[in-house]
Amino acid sequence: MGLCSHLLRRLLGTLAVLWLVLTLTFAMLRCIPGGPFDAERELPTEVARALQVSYGRGPVLSQYGRYLGGVLRGDLGPSYRQSGWSVRELLAAKWPVSFELGLYTMALACCGGIALGCALLLGRPGLPHRLCLRSCTLLLCVPAIVLGPLLNYLLSCKLHWFPSIGWSGWRSKILPVCTLAPCYLAALAQITWQGMRTEYGRAYVRTALAKGLGEGQVFFRHVFANGIQPAIAYLGPTCSGVLSGTFVVENVFHIPGLGRLLMEAISGRDHTVIVGVVLFYALLISICNLVADVLLALLNPRLRGA
Repeated sequence: MGLCSHLLRRLLGTLAVLWLVLTLTFAMLRCIPGGPFDAERELPTEVARALQVSYGRGPVLSQYGRYLGGVLRGDLGPSYRQSGWSVRELLAAKWPVSFELGLYTMALACCGGIALGCALLLGRPGLPHRLCLRSCTLLLCVPAIVLGPLLNYLLSCKLHWFPSIGWSGWRSKILPVCTLAPCYLAALAQITWQGMRTEYGRAYVRTALAKGLGEGQVFFRHVFANGIQPAIAYLGPTCSGVLSGTFVVENVFHIPGLGRLLMEAISGRDHTVIVGVVLFYALLISICNLVADVLLALLNPRLRGA
């Protein structure tokens, strides 16, 4: 019952966050000067009025009411700039690319970061240990907007090992993933190492070792289960960072995903597409945070009543 009530609270909070994101994005776009039908040449009054009526433009409150009702029905409206396309169709065409990029990045960051954190904990202190920790700190300081062009220049333009742009074939996916993943891999490695090192210093671990339990049994049954919790708590923000990082990576490597779609919509003032992409990203981030909360609640029953 505790887990069900915990999940229900998180779901209600997620719905409130999504409504707030939709409302704020909708309101901010209406406060920005200009609109989707502005052009270098002024349109005739009759044409402009016909466009406004055709796309449901009018008083802000009535626009908001219609749009919110459409969202509840699963209708995100038409694209103002891409004739014949609805926002839902554009999202359906673009999200698999961004999802694939994020999935590969998360798989590399999680597997590599947790494995490296465990290796740092179990390994002997020395020069390799210190170098690995310093390398993690260095990777945390290099943003994707710097690392991406650098990798593209060295490995694509100079060495010709990988394609410089695009998202077709496994070779074209290596540079974007290697641009986005290192920062989160390094963070997860440090968080995992710190969490498990803290657990190793607790009294119950010393007691278990004193009773004759093997180090492997103590590590997997006690230290890992408790020490991994900070890393799992970090997975929610990690997913948020990966999703927001795809904007930079997709534009650096010209990947036809949601990040590119959003940038094109912003430059074209395509309001419905902007709101749709932002809402879609907010939904994905909320789902990732919800999954992380549920995993933490399963590992730590005390959090279910929080």
